[in-house]
Amino acid sequence: MVDSLSSAIGLSAIGRWFAKAHAYWFYVTRSTFRTLSDDGLEDWKALLVVSVAMLFAALSGAATVSIALRHRVLLPDAKQPFMMLWGTIALSLTTINYFILVSRHKWSRFERDFQHHSKTTRLVGGVAVWLSMLLVVPAAEWTGSIAWKLPPG
Repeated sequence: MVDSLSSAIGLSAIGRWFAKAHAYWFYVTRSTFRTLSDDGLEDWKALLVVSVAMLFAALSGAATVSIALRHRVLLPDAKQPFMMLWGTIALSLTTINYFILVSRHKWSRFERDFQHHSKTTRLVGGVAVWLSMLLVVPAAEWTGSIAWKLPPG
């Protein structure tokens, strides 16, 4: 009983850490758009950018799994099945991000923590977030170019 309670508390802490990291990613993106143009659309712009970055991360993940298994997984040959599958995944990621982050401003439950970071921490965190979102594109392209040479699964 104590072990299962301890495991549940540990999983809860891990889940909270991932939720906070996800919210931070959104917060930095949203803050950047708000700084550039305070037009009231920063939530939607951040939602789009975060969802697209997550899509590229998912593509990179599928390609990496394909490489590890030595055959393509979730990477169909034809354009139409590929677009249907990954379009559905993109729509799903955007919907999930909307309900987890944007709906009722759920991302803001961590905002006070984020604002209490030092200026240096905020700068380094912002650079890390934007760099990760930019580097996920070539990572997906690179892993995808390797996976595409594998036989279909």
